[in-house]
Amino acid sequence: MLNLLGVFLVGYLIGSIPTGYLIVRNRHRLDVLKEGSGKAGGFNAYLVTGSKATGVLVGVVDALKGLVAVYGVGQVFPGEFTNQAVALFGAVAGQNYPVWQRFKGGRGLSTTAGGLLLLGFSYTIVWCALWLAGRLFRREILTSNLVAIFLTPAVLWIIPWKWVNMFIAVETESGTFLFFTCILSVLLIFAHFDVVSAVWRQSKTG
Repeated sequence: MLNLLGVFLVGYLIGSIPTGYLIVRNRHRLDVLKEGSGKAGGFNAYLVTGSKATGVLVGVVDALKGLVAVYGVGQVFPGEFTNQAVALFGAVAGQNYPVWQRFKGGRGLSTTAGGLLLLGFSYTIVWCALWLAGRLFRREILTSNLVAIFLTPAVLWIIPWKWVNMFIAVETESGTFLFFTCILSVLLIFAHFDVVSAVWRQSKTG
């Protein structure tokens, strides 16, 4: 239990580095936390600055935080999926709720994607496919995010495990990985609470 708490805190500290805020502040003299959606991720950085380069840069750096957290813990606890998964949870929590910025951060998608490069790329593949389908129907990026987050764990449960396991770098059992995907999606849904509220209000008025 102490190991898990430790790796979570390590992941949180890495994820909580306010890279998005710093990049936008240094490149454009803007406070990304006070503009647009108030999120510090790549999409809001792009909307606030109008610069695709800045948006991509923020997204890539956020992804590196997830990658570094998972890789670093993997070096200390090689081959232990649970420890690396908890480190990724910590990195996503740090990205979304950094203590240094009064718990105002991003949505965690890029950080998640970076960590999953080493931990379980199956989630990313399914998420991207569902996101593209959502974009074709709704053409709204944040709504497509939400659809993909909700449905990815369910799709991974349905797909044969041997297919899912092909893209998992760390050995683990199907139940452990599928439980991990559910927790990961819950974390991402919390970061999209404003989108959930907007969709709910639209459905009520529509």
